[in-house]
Amino acid sequence: MPVVTLEDFQQLNIAPSTIEADSGGFGLRNAHTNFYATAEAQTLNVEMLGQDVAIQAVPVQWTWNYGDGSAAKTLGQPGGPQREFNQELDTTHRYTETGTFPVNLTTAYRGQYSVNNGPWLPIPGTAQVPSQPVTADIWRSKTRNVADDCNENPNGWACGSPFIED
Repeated sequence: MPVVTLEDFQQLNIAPSTIEADSGGFGLRNAHTNFYATAEAQTLNVEMLGQDVAIQAVPVQWTWNYGDGSAAKTLGQPGGPQREFNQELDTTHRYTETGTFPVNLTTAYRGQYSVNNGPWLPIPGTAQVPSQPVTADIWRSKTRNVADDCNENPNGWACGSPFIED
């Protein structure tokens, strides 16, 4: 009877988590920029030693690297979208500098297998599956107090077009 080892499990074509980004990956310096993962359990069917083997891969852990030199963050859940801007969640990150940063994610999958529709047997360890990176584009914002009434002074600061012309 075939035995599926961790090495066998890691060599399978396990689909990685997909990285989702609130605001399309755009964020503000010192605000909570949120990324989360979508991943599903998968069943892969292979033949080993002439036997039909079903292998299940279940996502159990997500390790985030936000690309700015901060420590990686490992979570037992994939996260989800923010309900409001700047909401702190387990998967949010505060960038302290502006710039473009690669966001990487590695998902750990727990496995089990069944030979010829027999009982499910555990595969020791987890397979580490990297996702396609996304980009965090972090900007800064400036606020100003404005005393002009744009109806009285249409040429006042912050009146007119919000776009800067050369």
